[in-house]
Amino acid sequence: MQINQTWDNFPIKQDSHNEKRCYTVSDIMSILNVGRKAVYGLIHQKAFPAIRIYNVGYRIPKDTFHAWLYQLKQ
Repeated sequence: MQINQTWDNFPIKQDSHNEKRCYTVSDIMSILNVGRKAVYGLIHQKAFPAIRIYNVGYRIPKDTFHAWLYQLKQ
């Protein structure tokens, strides 16, 4: 059995390596047009999942944030 697969045939998009998968607090501020305190309030209320990275800040996964945002629009 011979395996002859190149990256061109791999099912992952080549552009996906450069795409950010998480938002920062500043990104969320811009999207929602609110201040930093409002975003931190949502994080502490656990409105959407957020990951705290020591000495770096919070990161919010895009997919769960978009799900939360879509839920509000309905």
